[in-house]
Amino acid sequence: MTCFVLCQISLKVNPLDGTAVYGDVSYTIECTITGTQATAWSWSKSSITSTSGNTATISSGSKYSIEIYPNATDLTIYNIVEEDEQEFFCQATIGGGLKFQTTSRLIVNGGLLTVTISPTKADVLQGQFQLISCFITGEPVASNIRWYFTPTGPKQRHLLYTGNTAKYSGGNTQNPSLTVLNFQSSDSGTYVCSASNAVGTSTSSYSVLRFISDLNITASLTPYPAIVGDSKVTLSCTINGEPPAFGWDWTKTQVDGGSSEIIAQGTYNAKRQIIRSATNPNLNIFSITEKDEGIYNCRANNGKRHFISNPVNLKVLEASIRTAPGEPETSSYVEFQIGMTVILSCSSTGANPPPSVTWLKDDIVITSGTNTTTSGNITTTTLTFTTFADDNLEVYECQVDNGFLRRPQVKTTYLTLKPSINPPGQPEITGSHQYNLGDTVKMICRSIGGNPLSTLNWLRDDNVITNGIISSTNNGVTTSTLTFTAGLKDHLEVFECQANNGVLNKPLTTTTYIEVYFAPTFPILTGPTNLISGSTGTWTCSSLNGYPAPTISIRIQDRHYTNDLIILQSYNVIDRSYTVTGTLDVVPLSNNSGQNLCCDASHLINNKVPQSVCLQLTIEDKEDKNIIIYAVIGLVAILLLFIIIMAVLCNNRNGKSQNRNRDRVYNEFNGNRGQSHVYDIPQDHRYRNSNYLTPTHRTADQHNQYLTTTYRTSDLSHSYFLPVNGSSRISTT
Repeated sequence: MTCFVLCQISLKVNPLDGTAVYGDVSYTIECTITGTQATAWSWSKSSITSTSGNTATISSGSKYSIEIYPNATDLTIYNIVEEDEQEFFCQATIGGGLKFQTTSRLIVNGGLLTVTISPTKADVLQGQFQLISCFITGEPVASNIRWYFTPTGPKQRHLLYTGNTAKYSGGNTQNPSLTVLNFQSSDSGTYVCSASNAVGTSTSSYSVLRFISDLNITASLTPYPAIVGDSKVTLSCTINGEPPAFGWDWTKTQVDGGSSEIIAQGTYNAKRQIIRSATNPNLNIFSITEKDEGIYNCRANNGKRHFISNPVNLKVLEASIRTAPGEPETSSYVEFQIGMTVILSCSSTGANPPPSVTWLKDDIVITSGTNTTTSGNITTTTLTFTTFADDNLEVYECQVDNGFLRRPQVKTTYLTLKPSINPPGQPEITGSHQYNLGDTVKMICRSIGGNPLSTLNWLRDDNVITNGIISSTNNGVTTSTLTFTAGLKDHLEVFECQANNGVLNKPLTTTTYIEVYFAPTFPILTGPTNLISGSTGTWTCSSLNGYPAPTISIRIQDRHYTNDLIILQSYNVIDRSYTVTGTLDVVPLSNNSGQNLCCDASHLINNKVPQSVCLQLTIEDKEDKNIIIYAVIGLVAILLLFIIIMAVLCNNRNGKSQNRNRDRVYNEFNGNRGQSHVYDIPQDHRYRNSNYLTPTHRTADQHNQYLTTTYRTSDLSHSYFLPVNGSSRISTT
């Protein structure tokens, strides 16, 4: 009876395995009993992942609500969160204290969202747009989307204001992906997408966007041409852009057109060198010849595009001596009225190569309104402009440069609205340009007038010179004298005198320069010293690193070979010195033997003593040379003949070794007999040395150690007893 009753009792839950979504308001589990009524009900819970078996009793409250009925009980869970993912136990107690228990499992879906971003890296060209996709998965859904940005470089991350529709599109809960519009360098950096839901906030990985701009490439060259023989010319290339260029080269095209020659990145040889720089891959060209003339372009790429510079035209003049440009001559100061047209003129006479003449204002080159003309050896540049009020007391500077001096030469002028003002007079410099190394240099600068009187300063490399200065003022004339000893560092240096009394906006300036004459290294003479009369000899003489260019001549004794001497001259643009090389091809005569071939290098102003180096010549007649050659050939032939004869003799002696035993037996029966051989020889050999008396066949006698050999001539017979053991006894019959 008891078994029957108990077997009819059943305790069930609904749902047995249920699911809820994070953030749900409530979740209810029903527990029913059949076959009897429960006297008591209880609920407990345990973690699904727990292995300890510990349970906790559940009571009604803000989180849980328990409803009890005679045959059922309901458990309601409010505000579902991840922690509610549990196993819930329903327990019923019936009469007699018996207890029944069953389990319901709750799975909570949702939690922190998963946020991913794409692309992880991208290069964006200037002005284009870039989409950054943000993918959000999970429950509950995102209630808020935010984007964060960290600019390139060590800068702090900040929240993007995606409401700026001129810059961004999307980036919200309706469209989480973000589009950056009109991409600029300020948009280069790291982007992060962030999504929040009821669980919390999730953040994506990084998307790094790199700004790619057009490379701005500028190629430049000094405005004056090169000269054949220059040691070096530099073509400048400046590259700006992001990211920096990682590849570059140069191209060269002939002035009259044709295909381009590519000068590759990494070029580094005796003729050309490209500097390894992403911002300044300058091209150096060495040992300038006419073939270097052409149109050059600098090219670069940054991985996205290729860019090319403006063309620069390298002009190469014929080989000649360089000279400094004449001191610039400017217009005197100009009185003007506002709105009038003013023309300023600056000229320079001479110079090789021809100079560039430029105008500057506030140290900035003026390009608008300038015009350059050349008449004979005079180069003139005019500057035309309309005046304004702020031109009053403005100082304009003219610069003249042809690359020969270390710096441009300068002269200034100014504009004034009020002729009654008293600016200083334009400084004037007197003194020589040429000095020998070690001479005392004395330059005098004067400025007349000015109220107050002007102060004069000497400058070098934009630095005021304080040593060797003596200043004075007399009768409204301010004078400053600069004195120093000429050294190599002063060679072709430009010295600047400035006059200033505070009236003009800038000091008035005049420049001068000095040339320091110094001797080249001792000449080097190479070439043959031993020749055959009638053959050509080549001699080369080099005089290195002197200024001005030395003069080379080559002579044999007192005879100078002026017309046969080929002279090459090169100019070192670094130390500003000349190297001169002379090559002589000449056929010396036999009467030149014992004479000196000398190279004379003349240098320095007013110095008549040249540097000389000589080689003593040995000239042999062709006939004597032939006799010597024939004699040598004859000696060699005799030596070879002797070697051959000796070889034959040795071979015969070895070949007759088997006959020697037989000869011994024969001689035992013929002890006193000698073997005879008869030879016919020419009569003129009858008394020559014993080499001619050696028989080609001999027999050794053990009892008589001599061989008897008979030589027959046309009129005499001679018998010689030749000792086998080397004795010198000879008998003649």
